[in-house]
Amino acid sequence: MLKKNLLACAVFTLGSAIATQAMANPPASCPDTLRYADTGVEGMEELRRSFGPFVEVMEEATGLKIEFFPVGNRTAVVNALRFQQIDVVMTGPSEYVAMDSQVKGAQPLVSLARPHYASIFIVPEDSEYQTLNDLKGARISMKSVGSTTGHIIPAYMLVEAGLDIDRDVRIMNLGGTLFEALISGDVEAAATGVRDWDGFVERTGGGYRILAQSAQMPDDLVVAGPHIAADCADYIRDAMMQSGDALIQATLKPEGRDRYLGASLMPVDDSSYDVVRKAYAALGLTAE
Repeated sequence: MLKKNLLACAVFTLGSAIATQAMANPPASCPDTLRYADTGVEGMEELRRSFGPFVEVMEEATGLKIEFFPVGNRTAVVNALRFQQIDVVMTGPSEYVAMDSQVKGAQPLVSLARPHYASIFIVPEDSEYQTLNDLKGARISMKSVGSTTGHIIPAYMLVEAGLDIDRDVRIMNLGGTLFEALISGDVEAAATGVRDWDGFVERTGGGYRILAQSAQMPDDLVVAGPHIAADCADYIRDAMMQSGDALIQATLKPEGRDRYLGASLMPVDDSSYDVVRKAYAALGLTAE
């Protein structure tokens, strides 16, 4: 029995080694070096800090050299893709919708599916507001303009509730200080991502409640530029999926990446981003 088990382990190890070796032989259509960017990170040093471990695993999985290419914002990413300055980019749902509308042929590779990715409205426990429609006339703090869960989706939720966001409410995009405005009473409600709730309760000791919560949001994802050959994109996608657990663990290594706890790599379902497209249309925003 022991010999059989040892033989089985040897066969499994050999099979794994063969599979890894096969995935480390990219097609000739792939560039020797993939230039990698992230729409949410500015500066070379921050890019290396946030994604160094992720890129190391990706290099091992694909057999391709990967170098960082910092970009300042999503407009810069769009231009970099258009001019073939970057090959692969990690991006959020709102940025992807903007990118997809302006860079024809962009190729989604994998999504980072994470639990508890939704928008919430927070009000004081004793607030008179019971529904989103009740917020008519209220001041509402939100994150920076363009944030999926901290601006785009909360504003869309207000529209869906029947409110005119230009006349019925006053939205204040305060970025990281949105909670200070709620705590001080400068606003009647705050909108943010549901993952911020536990930290907010711990900070304040309670006294607040969730007024409304959106459905689960579409995931962050990795996209290849349209200039990357289809067979190369397929190869990178397959290699990343086979190394999904290792890539997620590498994503969690740098400090401040807790939002990916419990995440997994999944195939991209483009239709799941329609909610963001509808939000853009409803809010009269252009994907630029």
